[in-house]
Formats: sequence, C-alpha cells, structure tokens
Amino acid sequence: MQPRHVLTRAAGTVVALVIAMAGPSGCSREPGVEKPVQMDQVRADLLTIAQARVFFGHHSVGNNILKGVRTLADKVGVPLRIEEVAADGATPEGPGLFHGKVGENLDPDLKITDFAARLGPPGEHRYDIAMFKFCYVDLDEGSKERSPGKLFERYANSMSVVERTHPGVTILHATMPLMAEPPGRKTRLKRLLGLSIDTDAANVDRSEFNRLTRERYANGTLIDVARFEATRPDGSIAEFKDSGREIEMLALEYTSDGGHLNAIGQERVAAEFLHRIAEALRAQSTG
Repeated sequence: MQPRHVLTRAAGTVVALVIAMAGPSGCSREPGVEKPVQMDQVRADLLTIAQARVFFGHHSVGNNILKGVRTLADKVGVPLRIEEVAADGATPEGPGLFHGKVGENLDPDLKITDFAARLGPPGEHRYDIAMFKFCYVDLDEGSKERSPGKLFERYANSMSVVERTHPGVTILHATMPLMAEPPGRKTRLKRLLGLSIDTDAANVDRSEFNRLTRERYANGTLIDVARFEATRPDGSIAEFKDSGREIEMLALEYTSDGGHLNAIGQERVAAEFLHRIAEALRAQSTG
C-alpha cells in the first residue's frame, strides 16, 4: 500500500494537470481575429438618431451604455444631445437621446409601470422611439419576482397596452443583461469537471426571460443587450451548458466587476444599441 503522503502528492499532481489543461472557461474556442467596431456605420446611425426623439429607461448598465454612446459620438464627430429627464420633470423639446432611471432594482413591476408613466397619457406622442431594460439583478436573489416566465408575461401584456395607447411611438424591447463567470483557474476547473458556478443559476433565469423576449419580438423591435454582451470581440459567444442548453453570459473581455461594462464593453454594446435604434427609426420613416 502506498504511503499517505505519496497518494496526496499524486492526487495534487493530477489536480494540477487538470487545471493546466483547462483552457478558457465558457465556450471553448480557438483565438479568433478581433472584429473592430464599424465606425462608418456608427456615424450613419448617430446621424439618424440625432434627428429623432428617443427615450431610454435604465439603471447602472444603461449608464455604461450611454457612456459608450458618448465616446463613439466623440470619435466620429457627430454631436448627439444626451439628456437626463426627471420622472416628474417637463418633457424636453427638440431631438435628442433622453434617458432616466425607471423604478427600482429588484422591483421589476415598478420599472414596467414607471416606464409607461414616462410616456404620458394615452395618445400622447412624446418620443419617436421608447424603451427600457431590466437590470441583471431583477431576477436575482432578493428580487420581488424570481420567475422569468411570470415576469415576461406581465411585461408583454403591459407593453401591448402601451403600444395600443401610444400608437405614434415605436416601443423597442430589450433582453436582460447578464453576469460574467468569475475569472481564474477555479472556474476553469469546475467547467472542465462539469460543475456549476455561483453565477450560473441567475444567468439561466435571465436566459429564459431573454428566450421569451426574442421569440415575441422577432419583428424588428428587439434590442438584444444580452447577445451584445455575450459576443466577444472575435465574434464567438461566451456561454456555458446547462441541461444540454447553451446559456449566454457576459464576456469577461467586457467587464471589470462581473456585471458592469468596462470601456471596451461600453463601446461595443453601445455600437449595437445605436444600430438597432437607427434601424427602427429608418423603418418608421418608411412607413
């Protein structure tokens, strides 16, 4: 029989080898070629948006996206009015990308009702385009709603009412932002062994909400924030498997804290965000 210290050393060697063999977690892939942000497209999109009235309801990740919008506007030299609107403030005149905090985190129903109130009484046409997005915590532990299906049902029903009562406003619909897995060897080892990560369960719930959102709004009114966040600079998708399903997560390249967007993430998500809004405005102008 082998001495205990020999077995322990051998086991440690096996673990070390497994860790060394563990490549990048998430979607296994060969390093690809980074795809740059298409600045010509950004410029064209900003020129379209600068002539319209857009409202965006959000919280902290929304602030990250708007920071990216400002950076892109500066880079391509297109002035864009970005102005915060208070919930009880007067609606500003003229074109611009107007935004404001809607509801409170962990209370998704309040966000829905607050967004509807931002559009004014039935029939009022305050904006050409309007949208809001939930935060990644809105299906997390501590939220007033933990069921993605129930939340989506209430969201979709409420937005149907908003669309009927504000026929002159195009309502866009956003998928829910994601969280990244913790970086490091421990995460890579768990992935290799088929074990779950602490962030997985909530990303599974977000994924279900996002699946329902994509299915319902595949008519050109979708801003797929989750897909933007999960798409790495080389075009591959950050994801993990759960019960045979591929579940997206925030790409590590885009975050410093696991939930919010860093400078790279801000620009890349903002470019896609602007493009979807511009596409909706162009569709609106053609009838």
